Amino acid sequence: MKNKLLSGFAFLFILSGFAYGQDEKRSFLYIETGIDLLGCEAPEKEYIRGDIYPNQYDDMNPAPDFVADQVTNLLYTDFLGLKFEYRVLNNKLGVAGGLRYTRVVSSIGKSSYWSDNDEEYFYLQYAQNGTNTEYAKVREITQRSGYLGIPLELNLYPFSAQKVNPYFKAGATFNFNVASRTDLVFWNEEMEPYEEEVAAVIEDPYPFYSSLYLGFGLQIRPAGKPGFNLEFCFPVGMITAGEEGFYDPRVGVGFRLTFRIPF
Repeated sequence: MKNKLLSGFAFLFILSGFAYGQDEKRSFLYIETGIDLLGCEAPEKEYIRGDIYPNQYDDMNPAPDFVADQVTNLLYTDFLGLKFEYRVLNNKLGVAGGLRYTRVVSSIGKSSYWSDNDEEYFYLQYAQNGTNTEYAKVREITQRSGYLGIPLELNLYPFSAQKVNPYFKAGATFNFNVASRTDLVFWNEEMEPYEEEVAAVIEDPYPFYSSLYLGFGLQIRPAGKPGFNLEFCFPVGMITAGEEGFYDPRVGVGFRLTFRIPF
């Protein structure tokens, strides 16, 4: 399968090379991939506790502590897509659109859960019946959500064509949820058969979100020949819709790699 894909990319390169002539190309097909690293607030969840016992040192607030400052949240997105671009204004402005599949990955864990300390865990309340409350010791919660989206971009090419050509961009994507999965890492393996029951208290993924970004890129090889684009995006923002979700996104940065085919 991998050999067939490599052969297909090689064929597109050769075909694009033959298509290159004296006329300046205005239409481009992009095969793109990338990742966005997004900031997010420490989670304040009703079902998350740092401790399930009253705080004997705090007379004003003896209830169990949420300790959001001891719990951290990791959020990133990665994607794969196809885009078509058409350039106008003497090839100085490109208008692009396409189709993109994005995976949103968010994790919650104790602030040091990347370490190998097996004692690091928090409490997750997954059931309550009268005065009886059930907690699970959890090291990490990870939610992976798939989105099908439409990217729209404006690319500005202010410089004369050369082998490495800088450019600027502004873009937005509009994404609709199509899949989701929530996984838990328990402190004690005996809880693993109850993973589905415990995971039921976790919020559903956002049904829709949009992303806005500005960026700077490098076009490798002349525009009229097949080549690559490298892009750095900042800021990258995520705007969510619907009820409160598993994560609360903030501004981040993004990196892009695209394979460019003129025609």
